[in-house]
This record gives sequence, structure tokens and C-alpha cells, in this order.
Amino acid sequence: MKELLVHILEPAKAKLLITYAACLAKDLELTVRYLLVQAPPHFPLDLPGSIRSSGKMTVRDIENEKEKIKHHFELQIESAKASEPGLPILDYDIEVGNPPEVIYEYCENRDVEAVMLSSSSKNAMFSDDESNVEIIKKINNPVWIIPEGIAYNPFSEIIYATDYHQEDLPNMKQLIRMMSQFHARITAVHITGDVDFEEKVKGEEFITNIKEETGYQMVSIKVLPSTKGEPLVEELHNFALMMNADLIVLLRENRGFFDRLFYGSRSEKIAKVTQLPVLIFNEERK
Repeated sequence: MKELLVHILEPAKAKLLITYAACLAKDLELTVRYLLVQAPPHFPLDLPGSIRSSGKMTVRDIENEKEKIKHHFELQIESAKASEPGLPILDYDIEVGNPPEVIYEYCENRDVEAVMLSSSSKNAMFSDDESNVEIIKKINNPVWIIPEGIAYNPFSEIIYATDYHQEDLPNMKQLIRMMSQFHARITAVHITGDVDFEEKVKGEEFITNIKEETGYQMVSIKVLPSTKGEPLVEELHNFALMMNADLIVLLRENRGFFDRLFYGSRSEKIAKVTQLPVLIFNEERK
């Protein structure tokens, strides 16, 4: 059975994320594997991706911390099972290394459907979420970014940001396959500085192709004019709020949307304020 791989920074503080992942996986018919990657900055092991400095951390230190992490994982998993009946298999692993490298190896060697990351704290003992962008760029799997502190609710209104990239169609088909059980409305949004007849025709052809190839009818297109001087991600955010969206979907190769979401102080502020989950697809690999 395919699994959802969830990168956990601090299990003691991740109750909502652990439960969110379990509930989403239940709806998507996936198992869940929680993964904490210890990347201690002062651990002098010869490991790929290890961070070295003049300080030292012993093997016993690592093992002691691992026992604490196991304890917190087991408490959180039992709590999730008690509060949410019918959850899928929930398991966890603890590794030592560089998080992007470890997650990449898991995705290559296991039947991972998607990876889930948190946009949360900077206070984890061994790792933090600054590696999120590196993880997204490195792996080929879809990636969920879940804001800190939100509870899971089934999706009903989804925004998909498109530049009419050649790989939008297969990724939209994958999105519909994943989300069809929610019966969610999907709005493909194209933001352009030139909203003319040709752009609107492209949009209608895009949606017609999707409906014909998937049989899913709850899909529409919205072509929006870009506002001079306003960040693209802010326009997308404002439209998502207007639509009462509960999920934003991006294609990694649509660089205009992807880069502006993760870089720049205004974008970071928007990502935190929206409290909207983000699902990122990579381009279809041949």
C-alpha cells in the first residue's frame, strides 16, 4: 500500500500535524510513515550530509535523544488513534543525516505517494524547516506543505495555479485522481499581464481537455489580470480568499508561482497568514 511520508521536526509539538496527516491519509487510502531526521550540528560521524563544527556530540547523546523521540512519537500516535477512529497504519522512523538526502532515499526506495512538510517552528533541536525548498527541489513526489496549527478538514474548493505549462495536464489529472472522493471544485487560475481573447481561448481549451480526459466536470478556469507592482503570490492569495479556497496547488516548474511563494519576506508573511495547505506537483517525469 502506498504511503504518505511525513517529515516531523519535533513530535512532542506536532500533535496537530500528526493527526492531520493521519486523517488525510485515511481519506486518500494511504498508510502513514512519520520521519524525524536527526541532523545534529556537532556530531562528528562520517555521514553523508553531516554538519561539522568544532563541538562534539557523542553516540550516547544521539541514542538518548532517540529514546526521547520514540517516547513522544508513541504518545502522539496513540493519541491520534484514540481521537480519530479508523485511521490507517501509522508508523515512524528516526534517522541521522541530512533531511533532504534521507527523504530522497526514502522516496526512491519505498512506495511513497507523497511527502508532507510543515511550515512551522524554527526551534527543533536537530533540524528546522529551512530545508523545505531543498527537499521540494530534490524529490520527484508531490509535496504537501501544512501550516502550523491547522486542523484537517476535507477539501471543497481547490485553486490550481497555471501558466499553461506543458505538464499541467498530467498533473491536473493526478490532482483529480487524488481529490475525486472529496467532490471538490477545482479552479485553474492563470495570472497574466495581457488578458485578451487569445488567453481566454487557451484557458477554455485547457479546461475542455481536462474534462474530456478525466470525466471530471467540476473544473473551471479563471484568467486574472496581474496588478502592476503586486507580488504574484499575493494576487493568488487574494483570489484564494475570495473563493474560500482550502487548498492551493502549484506545479514546481511554473517558476513564477513557485519561487514567489517561497522567497521574499512578503511571500513568507502571506504563506503564514493564509493558513492554507499547499500541494506542489513536480513536472511529469518521462
